[in-house]
Amino acid sequence: MKSSRKASFFDYDWISILLFNLLVIIGIVSIYSATYDAQHTGLLQTFYGKQSLWFAFSYLLIILIGFIPIKTIKNNASLLYLLGLVLLILVLLVGANINGNKSWFRFGSFSIQPAEFVKLLTILGLAKLLTEPDFKITNFKNLLQASVLILTPVFLILLQPDLGSAIIFLALFLVLYIEGLSIFYYLFALLMASLFITTIYFGQKPVLITILLLFIITNIWAYYSLKRIFWLQTGFLLTLSVVTVLGTNIVFNKVLKPHQRNRIEIVLGKKRDDKGTGYNLKQALIAIGSGGLSGKGLLQGSQTKGDYIPEQHTDWILTVIGEQWGFLGTMTVVLLYTLLLIRLVFLAERQKQKFSKILAYGVISILLAHYALNMLMVLGLFPTIGIPLPFLSYGGSSLWAFTLMLFIFLKFDAHRIEDW
Repeated sequence: MKSSRKASFFDYDWISILLFNLLVIIGIVSIYSATYDAQHTGLLQTFYGKQSLWFAFSYLLIILIGFIPIKTIKNNASLLYLLGLVLLILVLLVGANINGNKSWFRFGSFSIQPAEFVKLLTILGLAKLLTEPDFKITNFKNLLQASVLILTPVFLILLQPDLGSAIIFLALFLVLYIEGLSIFYYLFALLMASLFITTIYFGQKPVLITILLLFIITNIWAYYSLKRIFWLQTGFLLTLSVVTVLGTNIVFNKVLKPHQRNRIEIVLGKKRDDKGTGYNLKQALIAIGSGGLSGKGLLQGSQTKGDYIPEQHTDWILTVIGEQWGFLGTMTVVLLYTLLLIRLVFLAERQKQKFSKILAYGVISILLAHYALNMLMVLGLFPTIGIPLPFLSYGGSSLWAFTLMLFIFLKFDAHRIEDW
């Protein structure tokens, strides 16, 4: 039965909107602090000026979202997903090559990165698929459909190549868990990832010997404790493990580029390269560590003002906060992100329509992946792969994409009382 009252802008979740504004403003101040140059006289010639303009334009996007019926968004979700794939194909054909990646459409001095927006379009496509009649994630055919939907943009983005953006899409598999996919799939994926990492660290032979010993010990224990041997299950797992270990060397040495191999080895502690690949990480840790409890203050800090960290206003924006505002400033940003994610989970759980709930958890998954991986990257616990910090890092494509992602869900939440 349709609600007698239509939702208005006042039904939007103002806590989420407040957190959004606080994060963007902190980002603009941090960009200003990282890139300020007294010689720049034109505001729009500066990074912080451009970011402020994009922030203003983001509110035009928010107003535009308000005029689009949610039924229109839901009914055309599959078409929007296909549009996203077309954009990823087009950027490979006619996109501008920037820093070795063919990831951008360039219009004069303005560039836009379609992969940022395709994250939202993939969430919408996934929500549409998972709400189809008779769709069950426990059905292998349905699981395969959902996996192909998520992995197709991953494949196209890897061709650019943009490893960071591609990895972010994998976070959408968390949505499948929310929808009832068995945790064993995730444990299996964790096992394969662990084998990949341990093979790189210890080498192929020690890992293969360890796997074989575990296989023998497990079956001996099963025989004496349970009076049976799980040949089929353990044999299948053994085979996949061996294939993963043998394939690791091929992927690591033949597929990954030299700078990507170096970044992985630096994180694992197998290599030091403070003047090359590991330069950014070393300077980032110095910047964060030198901030102390309360930081050195706005426009202060040797690492930031000395330009020791290249592109500090983008993926490394957290180092500006760490150096100039210290532990307290960094923890304030962490707290704001945590509050936003908790608030979005609360909103997701109160949804009356399955589509909007899946949309919510898709947005949460993408934001969480960006937030967590960026912080791990800056702390040296994850390879440097170019992942912006949502709402803080410089970039119009990133800011607009996250704005659309957040406010489209907030629109669905505001209309949750309606039978759409």
